[in-house]
Amino acid sequence: MGCRIKTRVKLDHIQDFELMFERMKLHRPREAAVYYAILIIDAAKEFSDFLHIAEELANLTRRPLETGRNCLLKNGLIAKVLFSNDTRDNFGRESYLPVHPCAIWEVVKKDLQQYIAPETYHSIENHLRTYNDFYKDNFDKYGVKLRRNGNVTIEYYGLWVLYNALYNSMEKGNHVKLQISGERFFKEPFIDYFKRFLELDTKLQVIIDTEIDKGLLQHFNDSFPEKLEIRSFPDGASGTLRNYVYGKEFAINGIKILQDHSDEPAYIGTAYVDVEDIKVFNNKFDSLWNLAKPLQ
Repeated sequence: MGCRIKTRVKLDHIQDFELMFERMKLHRPREAAVYYAILIIDAAKEFSDFLHIAEELANLTRRPLETGRNCLLKNGLIAKVLFSNDTRDNFGRESYLPVHPCAIWEVVKKDLQQYIAPETYHSIENHLRTYNDFYKDNFDKYGVKLRRNGNVTIEYYGLWVLYNALYNSMEKGNHVKLQISGERFFKEPFIDYFKRFLELDTKLQVIIDTEIDKGLLQHFNDSFPEKLEIRSFPDGASGTLRNYVYGKEFAINGIKILQDHSDEPAYIGTAYVDVEDIKVFNNKFDSLWNLAKPLQ
């Protein structure tokens, strides 16, 4: 049986993302690559559509494709849409928001360059322009299918926000404000993402509820002078809250889901793009910032 819906995905696209996901050490890189490529290029709205395309292009059945999707979710490469308000877009039943492919490339390209042929490397670079066009058409410039009204509530894992911040910084150079809990964002693998968007023309303000290693703090101060400021509240003051504000354009207000196991924790958050909503989050962050204690 042929593919029931028309697809723009090609085997080359799947191969590109499979190579990236292999270097990122995803458990099921090919299955994840198939799902991700279909999502950003075709933006299919039903799992049956994903499945028909995956069967035609990669001979994948339902279970491996579901495994690839779950692999993407737990590695922060997609977020699951729970519901939305006042949006122009019908999200469909298979509702996931992928991180931008250019953010993935930014993270993995130096490592990947050591393991693939130069012509393969340049081929992926050339394909990124195509992926960027598909992504913006399907998910708008903030990656959440929102323009300047409405909001969308999502389930996500921690790296999803950092990929989003990285792309936002690459694209617009916005001032980034983060309110986080605990010091895990200053450990592997998260710390590499902080370093990458501090290398861009970005200023980062972080409010945490714990002290971080003084040697690490000195390293940041030496490496990125005047780019990173960190302030803290007493231990545990932030609880499970997470807030992220990107300039005057985008914000995510989230909360950690408490779990009984030690796997990567998940979060529930709402993404906003309305200018007045962003102003509220900026004002709230600034008020907390003025109350927090600078780290020396």
